[in-house]
Parts: sequence; C-alpha cells; structure tokens
Amino acid sequence: MAKYSVNNHSVDNIISWINSGEIAIPEMQRPFVWATSKVSDLMDSLYKGYPVGYLIIWENPDVKLKNGTLSSGKFRFRPGDVVYGKINPQLGKYFYASVDGLTSADAYVFNGKNGISQKFLFSLLQTADFFKYSVSVSKRSGMPKINRDELNAYSFLAPNAEEQNKIGDFLLELDHLITLQQRVLKKLQNIKKSMLEKMFV
Repeated sequence: MAKYSVNNHSVDNIISWINSGEIAIPEMQRPFVWATSKVSDLMDSLYKGYPVGYLIIWENPDVKLKNGTLSSGKFRFRPGDVVYGKINPQLGKYFYASVDGLTSADAYVFNGKNGISQKFLFSLLQTADFFKYSVSVSKRSGMPKINRDELNAYSFLAPNAEEQNKIGDFLLELDHLITLQQRVLKKLQNIKKSMLEKMFV
C-alpha cells in the first residue's frame, strides 16, 4: 500500500488553497536552506523514495492549527450545514447535513449569513438559475471549479425568515419522500429480477 501519492497542481491552485486555509504550514518546518549536516537526511529521503522538490502535504483530520481549526484540507460539518462540491458544478453535488462529519477540500461548508436560513440556502442551490450561474463561472482550462469569490458574487432575492423556513422545510420533506419512493422502487425491481431468474431456470 502506497504511503503517499504524487499529484500535479498549478502554482495558482496552491496559492488559492493557502489563501482559503485549505492547506497551512505546520508549526515545525524544515528551514528553507539546509545546513551541510542535513545532506545525509536528504540522501535518506531519496533512499526511501520520498518525493524531493515537491510540496509534501500531510492529511490528518485530527490535527488542528493554531486557531483551533482543522488542518489537512478537511472541513467539519454539523447537522444543518449545507455542503457543496466545488469541482465540476454541472454535477450538482450538494447535501443538507443530518450528522457530524468531515468533507474534503473539494467541497465548501456553507453557513447562511445576512438573514438567509440554511434550509433556504440548500433550496437555492437546487434552482435552475444557480445551476446556470455556477456552470458559467466555472468554465476554465483544466478542471471546472467554482471559487468562493464567484459564489459570493451570486445575487438572488429572498423572502422573510418565516417564508424561507417554510420553503426549506417543504422541499426537504419532498426530498425525503422521493428517497423513500426510490427505495421502494429499488426493492420492487430486485423482487422482479429474482422472480424472473427463478421462472427461467
């Protein structure tokens, strides 16, 4: 089992990850210029097959930075948070969290501000207007991705808090019913498949 993986990323991407806090320099860091005594350490790294001349990023969801936030590009979400996948927005990857968990650096954890409720925010992500906007701004060379500035630039109209909650609750209930019906459909499809197999043995 490989102890590490090597990935190619542009300098622009790395800088954006640093600015957003997705990666951070640890408190213990090798000096930028090694003393002669460190040459043997370099040879040891080469012997063990570690990448040299690369950025080595340690992913550990249990390690925290000085300000108490999680390190390694992992973001904690809690029940009621909205998690949105920023890579390939045309895939529409998002969910309304019902449990505690961690998500990778490929997703944003949204918290409604300026009077916007979480449930309404989740509903907003599902609209055709937001889908069209997210796809249009993510078109760039390489992997399509939407950044925080682009998300913050999206404008929309919102009703008062009470109406927001009613809209959010109603649509979440519809999602729940759809999920239940999909499970029933899957069960019936499995029953049909099983019976057909037995009929033509």
